[in-house]
Order: sequence, then C-alpha cells, then structure tokens
Amino acid sequence: MSCLFRIGFISSFSLSLVLFGVGVHAQTYSLGFNDAQWKLQTGHFACGLSQEIPGYGKAYFGKRAGGVSFFEFRDAKKNFPAGSVKLEAVPPQWRNDLSPQALMTLSVSTKLQLTGEQLKTLASALEAGTNVVFSSAGGDGSSNLRVILDARHFATKYTSFNQCIANIIPYTFDQLSRSIIYYAEDAQALSPSAKAQLDKIVRYSKADNKVLGLLVDSHSDKRATPEEAELISQQQAQLVSDYLVEKGLPTNFVTARWHGDQFPIADNSKKAGQAKNRRITLRLENESTRKDMERRVAALKAAEEKAAAEQAAKAAAAAEKQTSAEASSVTPSQLEDLVERQNLTNGKQPQL
Repeated sequence: MSCLFRIGFISSFSLSLVLFGVGVHAQTYSLGFNDAQWKLQTGHFACGLSQEIPGYGKAYFGKRAGGVSFFEFRDAKKNFPAGSVKLEAVPPQWRNDLSPQALMTLSVSTKLQLTGEQLKTLASALEAGTNVVFSSAGGDGSSNLRVILDARHFATKYTSFNQCIANIIPYTFDQLSRSIIYYAEDAQALSPSAKAQLDKIVRYSKADNKVLGLLVDSHSDKRATPEEAELISQQQAQLVSDYLVEKGLPTNFVTARWHGDQFPIADNSKKAGQAKNRRITLRLENESTRKDMERRVAALKAAEEKAAAEQAAKAAAAAEKQTSAEASSVTPSQLEDLVERQNLTNGKQPQL
C-alpha cells in the first residue's frame, strides 16, 4: 500500500521529507483524488466525524457525553510505533504560495490520541484547507509510517460537528441515575433548583430509549403525628410526578411513593437534620439497574428465609429440650411408685 497519495502531492511532500528527515521508503496511506469525504455522525450522546483512509483505517474526531473532544485513528491495520510522531500541514498542489508547516511532535507509547490544544491545532490546519501528515520513524526503515488526512470538505463538516457538540447532552446515566432534591418545611411548590434537576432527568429520559422508568420516593422530617408526615411526603411526591408528566414523561413511566418519616437519614431533633430528611430521591431504571435490584431483592428474601428457618430450628430445639427436661424431672422413686400403682385392668397411669 505504499505511495498511495496522488502525484500532485509529491512536490509538497518532498519538502516535508526534507523538513522531517523521513525516509523515502516510508509506508504511506492517503486518499485518491475523488475519494475525499468526511462523514458526520450525530446523536444526543455522541458526535463523530470520520474519514476512511484506504488500506489503513479511519481518522476520527469524536466527543461523548460527559467526555472531552478527541482525535484518534480507528480500526488501524498498522499502529504507529512507540516513539515520536510528527504532524505537518501540507498545502494542496494548487496553493504554491504556501509551504509545509510543522505543527507538533507527539510522544506515543500506546495509542495515539489528540485532545485540548493539540486537537485545536490539527482541526485549524484542516479547516484552513491544508492536508495533515502524520509521520513516524522507527528504528529500522520498515517501521516508518506516514498517514495523510485530506482537508477537502472538512471545514463545512467540522462546523456541523461542532453544532452537534453544542447540542449534546452533557451528562451520563450514571450521573443522573440517583438524584436527591430537598424541599422547605412549608413548601407548596417545587423550587427553581428542583425544577432544574428534574428538567435534566426529563431531557435525558426522552433521549435514552434504554431508560425503562423513574422511581420517585418522598420522605418527610418528624412531624406532630405520623399521619401529618405521611401527608406531607405524599404532597411532595405528587408535585414531582405531576411536573415530570407535564414536561412530557408518560404517566406509566413515573412511579411515585411516599414514606412519611419512616426512614430518616439525619437527626430530627436538629434543624439541619430535619432539612436533610425532607428529601425526594429519584432513581432512573434501565435493564442493568433492574437486574441489580432483582438480585438484591432475591438476596434479601433468601436471607430472611434463612433467618426464619434458623429461628424455627432454634424454637424446635428449645421445645425438644423443654420436653426432655420435663420427662427427666420424674425421679426413680416416683417412676417406681407409678409402676406399683398402675391399673393393670385398663393400663392407665395414676396422676402424680
């Protein structure tokens, strides 16, 4: 697959060979003249921009929810060897007014990946219409490798890629799978901060079809009576579930429960503790979390059954011991007296 780049590149690349000292026997991968295209992949949780490089693999710009933007080569048939990899911006053949420009030198140990300022430098060179050459030189000439990114059509697609990033959901399932919102002592409506948190959950739930449901559990601090605490937690659960449905979640998607003051997590004798106990927990469910909950319920049930069996065994052993003790309470002289007084006619034993 060596020397796949078109003839028009030769004059520019010869300058780069002088600049970097790359051997003429370097294995080179690039696109043909009519092949250059960048493919955009968009979604709620990830964006990608890629270019297939014949015989080598794929050049890939990407960003995932909760992560940073990056560039890497994917499905590469040959990885860059450990050591230095040099990047050079090489103008196309019709830009004789421009000369190749060194961009940076990377130190590669395992996987080549660019982020941060390195990524910006690479993207800027391609946006300016200059092709970018990745060059490495191993200890022997056979390990020299050169991969060329074609800048044609990149700028327009990269603008769309950045628009996708701007709309990407910036949080993950793990970040939202368990949330807690608090309410004031006499709250009659949801606070702005509570609504903001619920809006995140609604947005994520609508976008991720792997989310199966949402559990809403409302708790109260200690009140004058358990009935009052129960009513308050019910009201708060209703406020939350009504808001979620109003924002577009299906009614059967939301399961609301209320527990009064049964499960405090802080000291109800103090104001700070009461504030912590006035809480609503929200748990997103997917297949993984449901299976985990099923395992926990099964383990709890098994533990309860084992404890009940052990308790029953202890009770049976105690009863048997009591029976044995009562039987052994008859003295030899009493037993002899019973025998002597036994009614031989009907076999009945006299009472002690």
